[in-house]
Amino acid sequence: MRIWLWFLGGAGALSTVAAIVAPGGKGALNSAILLGCLAVAAIALRRQRPEPRVAWWLLFSGVVASTASTIALSAVPNAPEEMGAGYFFCYPLTATGLWLIARRLRPWSSTRILDASIILIGIAQLTWLFVLYPLLHRSGLKPLDAIGVSLIAVCDMVTVALLLRLALAVRRSAVALLVLASAGVMVCTDAFYIVKYVAGRGAIVISSFSAVGWLTWALLFAAAALHPEARTALLRARKSRGDYGTPIAGFIALSLLGPGLLVADLVLRRGVDPWRHALVPAVLTGALMVAMVLRLGRALRDRVRLQQELAFRAQHDVLTALANRELFRSSLQEEIDAQREIGLLIIDLDGFKDVNDTLGHPAGDELLLTASERLRACAGSGTRSGATPEAGAPEPLLARLGGDEFAVVCRPEVLEDLAAALVRELALPYRVAGREQRISASIGVYSGHPVTTGEALQGADIALYAAKEAGRNRFVRYHPALREAHVAHTLLADQLRAAVESKTGFAMHYQPVVDVHTTRITAVEALLRFTTPEGNAVSPAVFVPVAEEIGLIGKLGAWVLEQACTDAKAWHDAHGISVTVNVSGRQLRNPAFADEVLAVLKRTGLPGAALVLEITETVLVTASLEETAEVSRRLARLRAFGIRIAIDDFGTGYSSLAYLRTLPLDVLKIDRAFVHRIEERQDKALFRAVVELARSMFLTPVAEGVETQGQASVLRELDCALAQGFLFARPMPAPTLAALLEERAATPAAVA
Repeated sequence: MRIWLWFLGGAGALSTVAAIVAPGGKGALNSAILLGCLAVAAIALRRQRPEPRVAWWLLFSGVVASTASTIALSAVPNAPEEMGAGYFFCYPLTATGLWLIARRLRPWSSTRILDASIILIGIAQLTWLFVLYPLLHRSGLKPLDAIGVSLIAVCDMVTVALLLRLALAVRRSAVALLVLASAGVMVCTDAFYIVKYVAGRGAIVISSFSAVGWLTWALLFAAAALHPEARTALLRARKSRGDYGTPIAGFIALSLLGPGLLVADLVLRRGVDPWRHALVPAVLTGALMVAMVLRLGRALRDRVRLQQELAFRAQHDVLTALANRELFRSSLQEEIDAQREIGLLIIDLDGFKDVNDTLGHPAGDELLLTASERLRACAGSGTRSGATPEAGAPEPLLARLGGDEFAVVCRPEVLEDLAAALVRELALPYRVAGREQRISASIGVYSGHPVTTGEALQGADIALYAAKEAGRNRFVRYHPALREAHVAHTLLADQLRAAVESKTGFAMHYQPVVDVHTTRITAVEALLRFTTPEGNAVSPAVFVPVAEEIGLIGKLGAWVLEQACTDAKAWHDAHGISVTVNVSGRQLRNPAFADEVLAVLKRTGLPGAALVLEITETVLVTASLEETAEVSRRLARLRAFGIRIAIDDFGTGYSSLAYLRTLPLDVLKIDRAFVHRIEERQDKALFRAVVELARSMFLTPVAEGVETQGQASVLRELDCALAQGFLFARPMPAPTLAALLEERAATPAAVA
């Protein structure tokens, strides 16, 4: 909306007419425009409620005081000058409003106070030489008039200093410019009035200019209040460049200003008493020099502090204040150059990425700060018993290498004790973003006499990877055998990346799920297989964790789902069987997961009732409550389209019953650990309880890992109808399965 522009243009045109009709500002039109501006400003302030509210109303009150005096003097013929006393109230009101805005934008510091003092003293020198001194020595001047004009001059000086302070603090905008311009017009009007008054001539010109100035002041302020951005415009501060000093040239110019003007004035005004004339300028110049010395001292201290801060930041992490990678490498190299035995820990926080992804980076930073404090506490305790390091021993160096990875360089003899303490302390609950979070730490331990920093880091990194592969939340000490395993791990990771890129090396196998009473195939489970370029088959138990670690599991899971649904379409149409597809935790946490599954069904033509999505209990155990709730909502949406949800490996976790109660499930796949000894009486009773539990919750039980006829016989006895295992069929390629299904369809089902 451009109402403020229309108002500014219209009221400006009327003001021009008023200035022409009544040059002295005593016409009714002038008063009407002033009152109109006040009314518009008051209505705008009440409707928009700009911030800071008190400051805006103080500025408005200053305009009101000025307007009241102007109207009173113009309405009463030969009005006494005392009726213009309202003009004096506008100064403290306006100055206080400007001060409040400036303080809100950027709090006053000792440096800024000194800068303002230097500017104020410089203005005071000019005011004394060209206004106050000539005014006080003017013949025939009434003492009351001299005091009044002097007060106006002093108030103008303070207002100018505040205007400069505000102009340097507020971000440039139309509202800010209008507010600054309105107060600036007030100061210019007063300055013109004082200069003309000191000169003792031009009363008509003075009154005419003053009337235009007061009117412009009110007009600009009302336009600022009307602006649609008035609510927040004066809260937007400029980017601070710090308090590291006004240019030295500015200091020199201000220091020479007073003496230079004084000498010039003494030369031009011959015959005056130099001592009386120079007393006040000398005092002001002395005050200016003191302020500048203090300001220069502050600037030097700030500069030294800045240099120290920059030097610290160059070698330390900004967030945790621990040593950064550069300082860590240089310190480690010093230890190597001194031919001392190196003790090195590389620490990685398990699950930190999930905290960042679910709670945001501020919560992640909060967790990193807590972890770094625990790191300091443990490294400072010396040994497990809490003994302090030996006299003369170097202090441990703590570093953040980046992200959630930390390092410690310490004495080799305390390495394992320190690593154990860190594993224990870093696994304690964290309180971040108002909730409790649990993560763990994996630590690689290295000690020895490396030739280079790279050798030490590589050894610790290899041990760290071994700790992660072993299950995390532990430390592993480096030994040469780990290097071979790490090389194999790296090679497999590279092969997986290349295979995903070229879409080769992966194949789908399917293992039938059968009815134990009839051996009829009712479903198949899709299983991914991987073969290296050399022709070596790699177990899913080996390559799937690597794919998860390097971030490929999402792409692999999407490919498996697409291929399984494509293959299963013909089997479902011909034999009515369904397909079970395993889903990773990363897929489940994807907000678009449900949409992607439904899109695959639409492309392949497979009905939702022919698809079972299988999730593992361990995925849910490691998820937060919020993540589990989101997963539950996505699964419930898929079930609405007929898709069934199975939980795999039931019984391997510690919170299975809670998930059976809260998650939308249809199938319960009982882990092979229950089936292996099912023929023994105690295990048989336990298996019967699991089957009855599944039925009581309207879940279909499926036994996994059936390998003997005895196990199948017990399953029939307990009426656990569905099972899969090597007894019935091993996983097979799609063509083999298709042939088997055709063979079974042509042969009457036999009861086992």
